Amino acid sequence: MISVIVIGRNEGARLDRCLSSVEKALWQIPHEIIYVDSASSDNSLELARAHSARCLLVNDPSPTAGLGRYIGAEQARYEWCLFLDGDMELDPLFPRYAMAKGDAARADAVTGLRHDLYYRGDELTGENRNYYQCEKARPAPEFGGALMIRREALQKAGGWSPDTVACEEEELHSRLLGQKQLVLEIPDPMIRHTDCVTENRSLLNIVLNPRQLGQGEAFRCAMAKGSAGAYIRFHRMTFLFFLLDWIALFLLLFLRPWGAPALCLLETFQLGYFLARKVPRRFVSQKLFFPYFILGLFTYHVRDRSFRDVTNEVTT
Repeated sequence: MISVIVIGRNEGARLDRCLSSVEKALWQIPHEIIYVDSASSDNSLELARAHSARCLLVNDPSPTAGLGRYIGAEQARYEWCLFLDGDMELDPLFPRYAMAKGDAARADAVTGLRHDLYYRGDELTGENRNYYQCEKARPAPEFGGALMIRREALQKAGGWSPDTVACEEEELHSRLLGQKQLVLEIPDPMIRHTDCVTENRSLLNIVLNPRQLGQGEAFRCAMAKGSAGAYIRFHRMTFLFFLLDWIALFLLLFLRPWGAPALCLLETFQLGYFLARKVPRRFVSQKLFFPYFILGLFTYHVRDRSFRDVTNEVTT
């Protein structure tokens, strides 16, 4: 009834906890576990085999999360596909709630509460028990790597995009919305997510992170699937401000001496918008979007979809 697709690379003990949580949640429900590995150098494959998972090894030298999910979904057999990352633990009650509430709402996909734990080494430095601020059932405004979706709906939408370094969730979400498919978010615990990166990143790490290229690459993926319009509508405010940044740059270069004041006015408007919504960090993200979106359009490339089934291979 449920195909669980877990992706990972060098997750170690976190993968063990992830797969144990899946077994605990689904022990009374017909299911299969598909683990898609991106060339781990630790014992991830051995851990997955110990949990009776079917193990697939990605062949591409620069794999992406979208590629792992794409390969896993292509091998799934059951009505529902549940996607998890190897650093997530599934709540034991979520699959039952998701199927029941999804059926009642005639939803095509279901997601739930995400509880994030932030670590610096072995030290817990913070947590967010409701990452997407969901208080009641609603059409999901966004979702991350944890998603439960009907296999038929995923296939109808065209599946995961394997070729973008990041933002593959947003790109898929835009296609689902473009086809009027319902992604239901329910106020029930879904996953605990262990984040060992967020609290350790410097400003320089954020600015130079290759994942910033994801928006441009995701847009190229949307173009390839004929859903660029849906992607722009999904990110309409981001693209509106992107257009304003182009206008501001044009005014600065060609409208003197009024270009600089006009640029300051447009940027102040944007900053005020994000301050009013109490998300000032989004202003920084928007400024990074301008160069990285353009660069991402050129770094996009099609990745190798092939894989090796290593379920029964014995390593020595």
